[in-house]
Amino acid sequence: MIKKILISVVFLLLLAGGGLFFYLDSIVKSGIEVVGSSVLGTAVTVDSVSLSPLSGQGSISGLRVENPEGFESQYAFELDSVLVSIDVNSVFTDTVEIESIVVMQPIITYETKITSDNIRTLLANLDEGDVAASDPESAEESEQQIIIREFQMVDSQLNFVSALLSAPITLADIEIRDIGTEGGSSSAANAVRVVLQELVASILNSDDLPGLDGLRESVEDRIQDGAQRIEEVVEDLGGRLRNILN
Repeated sequence: MIKKILISVVFLLLLAGGGLFFYLDSIVKSGIEVVGSSVLGTAVTVDSVSLSPLSGQGSISGLRVENPEGFESQYAFELDSVLVSIDVNSVFTDTVEIESIVVMQPIITYETKITSDNIRTLLANLDEGDVAASDPESAEESEQQIIIREFQMVDSQLNFVSALLSAPITLADIEIRDIGTEGGSSSAANAVRVVLQELVASILNSDDLPGLDGLRESVEDRIQDGAQRIEEVVEDLGGRLRNILN
């Protein structure tokens, strides 16, 4: 009899544990998508989250941030592998404490226009979100704060895209510590802002960023290519006219 009771208790604990796993994963996945889309002003989606409710360690797969409206590329960020470590006890409090976030081999598209680029547009959207959050009606949505002890972005694959040329850029690894700890905590928008600002600085400091010489060569190549096509068209028309006259 006692043996049966013990088996039943173990079975119930396993069911409860499995439910807790699923529940925690769903909370984190939904939180990233809802909060991310809200603060960035563009769609943020996640394929899956796997997080241990005991250790708080796990991973996020298939995190995508769509480009803001007005840019050609579909995504600004494609993060297939993100390793995370969260203080599980903080998930249901006003301040979520994240021990570490490690973004592995992200694909980043840095698309520039005459007066702006997609990353700075996302930063501008964050500023607009701060104005909206100051509205008393939306205060409840901005109550939960965040602390990130360590953030790393390693082995990034960055594509530079402009109207004149596209080129891969070697990006230095990014490491940021203690986001949100100076004032006790930070909003999700402020945490994202810190990361994006560091990313912009890393891009602009990259030795591979195309300079004026690279842009000039691209323009000259396009002009030469266009001139060659014009010559081909003229020759083709001339040949057709000769055939008609003969």
